[in-house]
Amino acid sequence: MLSRYWRPLTLLLFLAFPANAALAQNIAAPDRGPQTILHLLDYVSVEYPQFVQAGKVVNPGEYAEQVEFAGQIREMVAALPADPRREMFVHQAEQLLTLINTKGDGAQVAVLSRGLQHDLITAYRIPVAPKQAPDLAPAAALYTARCAACHGSSGDGVGPLAAKLEPRPSNFRDAKRQSARSVFGLFNTITLGVDGTAMTAFSDLSAEERWRLAFYVSQFVASDAQRAQGAQAWERGEGRVIFSSLPAVVTMTPAEAQQLGSNAESILAYLRAEPAQVEPSARTPIAFSIATLGRSLEAYRSGNPEAAYQLAVTAYLEGFELVEASLDNRDRELRTRTEAAMMGYRNAIKAGRPLVEVETDHEAAVKLLEESQHRLTGPAASPTADFVSSLIIILREGLEAILVLAAMAAFLVRTGRRESLPWLHVGWIAALLLGGLTWVIASKLIAISGANREVTEGITALVAAGLLLYVGFWLHSKANAARWNQFIKSQMTTALSSGVLFSIALVSFLAVYREVFETVLFYQALWAQSEGGGQTAVVAGFAIGVAALIVLAWLIARFSVRLPLGTFFAASSVLLAVMAVVFAGQGIAALQEAGKLASNRIDFPSIPLLGIYPNLQGLTLQLALVTLIVIGFVYLRGNRRA
Repeated sequence: MLSRYWRPLTLLLFLAFPANAALAQNIAAPDRGPQTILHLLDYVSVEYPQFVQAGKVVNPGEYAEQVEFAGQIREMVAALPADPRREMFVHQAEQLLTLINTKGDGAQVAVLSRGLQHDLITAYRIPVAPKQAPDLAPAAALYTARCAACHGSSGDGVGPLAAKLEPRPSNFRDAKRQSARSVFGLFNTITLGVDGTAMTAFSDLSAEERWRLAFYVSQFVASDAQRAQGAQAWERGEGRVIFSSLPAVVTMTPAEAQQLGSNAESILAYLRAEPAQVEPSARTPIAFSIATLGRSLEAYRSGNPEAAYQLAVTAYLEGFELVEASLDNRDRELRTRTEAAMMGYRNAIKAGRPLVEVETDHEAAVKLLEESQHRLTGPAASPTADFVSSLIIILREGLEAILVLAAMAAFLVRTGRRESLPWLHVGWIAALLLGGLTWVIASKLIAISGANREVTEGITALVAAGLLLYVGFWLHSKANAARWNQFIKSQMTTALSSGVLFSIALVSFLAVYREVFETVLFYQALWAQSEGGGQTAVVAGFAIGVAALIVLAWLIARFSVRLPLGTFFAASSVLLAVMAVVFAGQGIAALQEAGKLASNRIDFPSIPLLGIYPNLQGLTLQLALVTLIVIGFVYLRGNRRA
């Protein structure tokens, strides 16, 4: 399901109470933290095999430096911000240090270094690619001005100043050495420099200029013929899954691409020269899902189920979830099967099932994702279909909020407390304004990971369920005229109690804010698929849907006012109790999507509108809430009779 509530709140909590404050500080300071660890790991993976061969040290000075760097990696990993996997990372760093101290095999050191680097990137969500493909047109002139004097105009390491330097500048045409370097590794070297060498940090260059240099330098190791071969393969559609995004391009080394067989190495060489070619694929969420699931399976094969599970969660949250609404409009049954297959794959990893079973689940999920991609890239929908989709989206997303707001408004009017209506209006107006603001900030300034988003949304939904239960029980306790009159007489001011007013304002805020961000994402996807008259139909469907919601809210409020007092309170309390059960189911589902709760599927209908999903955990909580509500209402009714 596409997340149902409070996407932007993740951003607000990140800004106000950053869970990874230490991480943010480390990334901001290039001399320490995860970014530096990645740089050291990249350096060790490339340099160590050059200086230790067959258990013998070729260069004692360089070997001592590798030991020193491995020790620094161990210390810095241990000092990383708290994370459930940090101890595992410390163990990996200790293994690396031990392997280097014992002059272990260079290939093993490289594999272990790259594996730890990948795990840290995943766990701490370290940005590893530019926001968009850099323009490489000025790169040659920039290289000539800043690098050629040492590394040579052709990148062979024989520049005018090279003879005076010790150690000598890198030869970017050394195939064996450079095949182990990624564009990201080169960017880190340019950004942070290399201690003990003439390679200083290029801190005076902008990030864009450093990415230009990194991409340009990465091209020296490949030939024009290899790039031409890669271009032809790319045009035939090869490599679209492997290189589905810029991060996939900048973090892969030629040696790793070569292991993938086919034309992967040639395609990587081509995309390093033409990074803009990958951007259309990078904007395809399903392509991201398929590629990330592939990385997940590789992690499971290499004996790292925890990383495999986190990657599987990311594949769903940052990929398929973003197109669920669009796919729903074309093939709801396919969307349901694909979502279930991705969850089945995650559960297989979580349960530690045999590799052959996990591979089977992975294959099933990928096939459904490919089918979904084909379905989404089919002929554009007609304007009529666009209109209907637009109308359904706004009605579906707004209905829950309208029901809650209308019930609250009718409650205040019916009980003669119109002066308290501003509390209700402040809640939903603030939600709209803050929702729009946080969407702009989130989309333009900060990338929020799907896992953090879902965790925040899940917790928020459960809090909302608790608030709705509180207000619902409060209303039910006043469900006859005598009780209400007694309550009014007990108040010494013209307003309701501050606790109830605050709850009303907060529920108003929750009911609207939880829908804003999601609705924007739905319409972005629908707008992108519509053309010409279809976009006009989208606008028309949205406008009519908003008008229908306003009329619906007015009707609910108007006819609620005409109900007998006891009937009104009873109906309102039941409505809020039902919404609490809905929110609870959606909250559990969000936490399951984030990988924070287990999900055991059972044979039960899925009704997302009611927060009902076919899993044991969510249905158990909802059943418990229904039992609590029934018992509570019966108890309150007995008290009234007494």
